[in-house]
Amino acid sequence: MGMAVRGTRTPYGLIVNDTSGAATTFHQVGGEGVCQWKTLFNGGHLVGDWNIVEHLTIEPGGSVGEHVHTRTEEIYYILNGEAEMRMNGVPFTAREGDLITTPIGAAHSIANRTGRDMQFFVVEVFPQDGPAAETATVNVPSLLAQQQRRAVVDLRPFFTGDWRTFGLVEVPGGGIVARETPDESTEVLYVVKGTAEFEVDGRRYTGGPGRCFAIQPHIDWRATALSPLTMISTEVGVR
Repeated sequence: MGMAVRGTRTPYGLIVNDTSGAATTFHQVGGEGVCQWKTLFNGGHLVGDWNIVEHLTIEPGGSVGEHVHTRTEEIYYILNGEAEMRMNGVPFTAREGDLITTPIGAAHSIANRTGRDMQFFVVEVFPQDGPAAETATVNVPSLLAQQQRRAVVDLRPFFTGDWRTFGLVEVPGGGIVARETPDESTEVLYVVKGTAEFEVDGRRYTGGPGRCFAIQPHIDWRATALSPLTMISTEVGVR
C-alpha cells in the first residue's frame, strides 16, 4: 500500500516497535473474556501488499470470535501456550510453534481454554486474483535443521497474495545472524525468546521478546545473540 506524495509512492524507512502498551479488548470480534491487542506495524507504512502486523495475548477463558476473511489473507503463529481453534467449522488444537494459514474466504476463531496466557503473532496481506488454497497448519520448529537451526516455510502455495516466506531461526548465545533484505520483498523480524544486539540500517538496538523491526527492501541487518535467541521472520513481495 504505502503513501503517495503528489503522485509518487513514498515508502517509510526502518520501523522499530515492541509489544508494550497493548490495548485491552473485551469480547474481541464477538468472542469471550479479555485480550491484550497491539498493532505492531501498519501495512500502509510498508512496501508491498501488507495490511497489518499484530500481537495478541488471550487471557485464560478469553477468545477472538469467529469471523470471515473477506478482504485479507492471514497467518497466525502461536508464540506460547495452547489455543483451541475452529477453521471453517472444524475444531482443532494449535500449540506453540504452529503456523496456521487462513486464505481468503475462510472463517476462523481462536480461544484460550487453559489456565495461563496464550500469545500469537498475526500478519494480514491483501489478496490477488486466483483460487483460494486450503487452510494448513505447519509446526515450524519441527522443520529446523540440526546444524543450521533455521526453518523456512514457503507461503506462496497457501495464498493468492504476494506472500513469500515465514522463517524461524535459533542462534546460540554469542552467535551472529545477518542478511540483506532482498530488493523484491519487505521483511518483518520479531524476537520470540532471548536477547540480542541488533544493527539495522546502521542503527543499533538491544531487545528481547517482543522487539520487532519492519525492514524495507535492500536494507542490511545483523543480530548478535546476548543469550540463546529465537526469532521469526515474515517476508512479503514488492510488486
